[in-house]
Amino acid sequence: MKLIKAGLLSALLTIGIVSVAKTQASAPPITVAPTTTTTTTTTTTLAPGRCQATHPECVPFLRLAVAVGWTEAKLPMLERVMWKESRCQPHQHFAGDPNGGSHGLTQINGFWCQPSRYHENGYLQHLQLLRSCDDLYDPVVNLRAALAIYTYGDSWSPWGF
Repeated sequence: MKLIKAGLLSALLTIGIVSVAKTQASAPPITVAPTTTTTTTTTTTLAPGRCQATHPECVPFLRLAVAVGWTEAKLPMLERVMWKESRCQPHQHFAGDPNGGSHGLTQINGFWCQPSRYHENGYLQHLQLLRSCDDLYDPVVNLRAALAIYTYGDSWSPWGF
């Protein structure tokens, strides 16, 4: 009896499969014509409760920025600065800047790390953030220096914002 039930079940499945296959084969293909084109912006969440990054290349540096003291509220603008200045590439250098070039993620102007009448070795050296402008290619140093420059004037104006 079990053998008959198994054979009957097998036969029914075979018929059902054949029947489904025939239905699918005879159905006309479905085509959908696009009516509009849409553009989407992808954002990447840094962590629960944190801002979202527009440029995935910047995410590791935004996380680092929080670790060195930037507030989460300032991260969207910091991302704009890093993207505008270096495309979030820490080794960028703009030699055309007349004050000793611009360096690193946030393209800090050489003015900030050169001797002046107020700071014998440079403002950033005075704060003990670096030894020379070349240290600005280290993302940690660059982000700390950018925070010091931002805090100095409580402004994004050194970056043209």
